Amino acid sequence: MNRATLEAMLVGLRPRLHRYCARMAGSVIDGEDIVQEVLIKALQAIDGGAMVERPE
Repeated sequence: MNRATLEAMLVGLRPRLHRYCARMAGSVIDGEDIVQEVLIKALQAIDGGAMVERPE
C-alpha cells in the first residue's frame, strides 16, 4: 500500500476512529487529539517503509 492509498482510506475511516477514540478517552476533544496523533504516526510509518496491512 502506498501513501496516497492510505490517505484515501484514512479519510473514510477517520469518523469511525474519532468516535471510538472519543468513547475510550471519555472526551470528544481528547478523542480528536488521539486520532490526529495516530494518523501522523501511520503516515510517518508508511513514509519510513513500514507495511500498513490493515489500517482499520
